[in-house]
Amino acid sequence: MDRPETVHIRSNGQVTLPMAVRRAAELHEGDVIEVVLQGDGTILLRPVAVLDRLQADLVYRVGDRSEPELTEDDIRERARGLVRRRRLPVTTGRALDALVERYQRGDLTQRAFIGESLMLGLSSASITALLAGAEPAPADDAPPGPPVAEDAPQAAVRITQAFHSLLYLPLYIAHDVGFFADEGVRVEITTAGGGTEAWSAVEAGVADYSIHDPVFTARAFEQGIGDAVVVGSICNGQAILALAADPEVEATDDPRVFSTRTVAGRTVATQPQPDSQWALLRYLQFLYQAGPESAYRGLQVPIGTEPARVLAGQADICLAFPPQADVAMSQGLREVFDFSTHFGPYLLSALATRRGTVQEKPAQHKAVISALEKACQYAHAFPDEAVRVARLEFPGVDSKAIESATRRCLRRNFLPPHIAVDHEAWKENGVLNRFVGTIQQYHSSAELVDNEMSLHVYRTLGNLHLAWDGPRPIGKPVAVAGA
Repeated sequence: MDRPETVHIRSNGQVTLPMAVRRAAELHEGDVIEVVLQGDGTILLRPVAVLDRLQADLVYRVGDRSEPELTEDDIRERARGLVRRRRLPVTTGRALDALVERYQRGDLTQRAFIGESLMLGLSSASITALLAGAEPAPADDAPPGPPVAEDAPQAAVRITQAFHSLLYLPLYIAHDVGFFADEGVRVEITTAGGGTEAWSAVEAGVADYSIHDPVFTARAFEQGIGDAVVVGSICNGQAILALAADPEVEATDDPRVFSTRTVAGRTVATQPQPDSQWALLRYLQFLYQAGPESAYRGLQVPIGTEPARVLAGQADICLAFPPQADVAMSQGLREVFDFSTHFGPYLLSALATRRGTVQEKPAQHKAVISALEKACQYAHAFPDEAVRVARLEFPGVDSKAIESATRRCLRRNFLPPHIAVDHEAWKENGVLNRFVGTIQQYHSSAELVDNEMSLHVYRTLGNLHLAWDGPRPIGKPVAVAGA
């Protein structure tokens, strides 16, 4: 725009954005705008890419057609134009181009194309423009959702977690704040001691759901568990810090320097193979072509104990998750590298189950997903309450370290605002684990992710943070409940 526009504030603080601004920013009714008051008094309005009801409705309102309606040139040109107009990241543009190619080959139905486009962060208006000619259902027709029984079951739902971790905070909020109870389910949460053990409990029928790195679900699929499936995102991001005590270990924000020089010749403590700390360090050295002179000595230790090895002088550097990293820094270690600043969405921890559970217990599944969706939104709507829950869950950990870790996890969206699995995050996890050999081949989200209920739940609930007017009471924490 060539010149600034002026608007008037009307009753109840309402402001109407000029038509030229709305068109240029591709804003539509129902879109969410973030309002930020700057230090100099400037008010910043910024569109927020959230999954709203209209976007989720597209999955159900557009017919499930296997044949594309547009010519290859038509849809490819529209996709490229969308990337240019919205100035989308290069990675998103490439992913969209590949998605269009799969759609044109007939590998994706229109419904699947819409679902994966949503996971790329495209708005409903953008997807509609790409699929011009698709006939949406009438607005007054309720789009169909997954079949769900009238009442949620009363039997206990058993969820096993790999370990008691701040990165699983959505699970604890759903339990402690009462969202599971609201949905009519009694949840029993147990700690397995690792991702392999957590998923094994589901395989053995000891648990209904498990929470861990999704690579364990992919490995189970390759080992013959054909109905293994991921149904939700619990932690989305590389929430890993590299820490050291020796002042000669220089801090850096350059991943090339860290992977080729910082770790060279040093002992690095990580969680065991094939978990994400171990895998990511190997992958990073590959990306930056680290030679033999950059080799490091790996020390694999139980998850959560990595900083203790540096404090004890057994390792020079450790990789650690919050809050262990924050506690270690309060004890004298310092940050030398932050993986999250150089990696985008990454499905670090996920909710997994078997398709039989989804299909045979639809009411239970809906209740679990609904409670976790509410918990994700609640954490971002009331960050102070998220900190309170975290402190209650980790009573033996320094409260300042807990607060620092929780707020960082929220600020960087490690704790996702919604339960639906992000397509790009799934892909990044799969690509990394295929590289290090944890899985035999990359498995697409279409194979191993079931987002149907998470999208249906969000379509029903909408943006709760726009409706909640205050926090809720906190009940007995998982850690105290003997889980």
